[in-house]
Amino acid sequence: MTEDPGKPFQAVGFALSTLGFAVAMRFRERLEPLGLEPRDFGLLRAVAAAEGSSQQALGEQQGIPASRMVGFIDALQERGLLERRPHPSDRRAHALYLTPAGRKLLGEAIAVASDFERELCAGLSGRDRESLLTLLGSVREQLGLPPGVHAAHLAPA
Repeated sequence: MTEDPGKPFQAVGFALSTLGFAVAMRFRERLEPLGLEPRDFGLLRAVAAAEGSSQQALGEQQGIPASRMVGFIDALQERGLLERRPHPSDRRAHALYLTPAGRKLLGEAIAVASDFERELCAGLSGRDRESLLTLLGSVREQLGLPPGVHAAHLAPA
């Protein structure tokens, strides 16, 4: 690929990297007043979607190594946002549930995320947004990333 030094650099990887960084920083800023990190938001959503699942099953589904999952769940539990209960069918496992405080905070965070999504996509038609998601899904698959899982969870500790 030859580049014209007079034109801005054009590459998919660069565009995704710079956009991802900007979007992540802005989303982090939006969640900050709620005392949440994007990672926390993702885990609360995952627990809400699969309440009663074991910590191990949720970690596997999210692609989070068990050693990291323990710390993430510990931190959310210490904040009173979720709780571990004995698993109904496996005495060795803990089932995860949102607390009322966790459910309330998640609702607030979903509202923040929805507003952010609307602002982010304000210049796109519904069809363009869907096309963009499809194209990004193809790139995600090419990278071997599981759908619906943030890549930050997959990074080694």
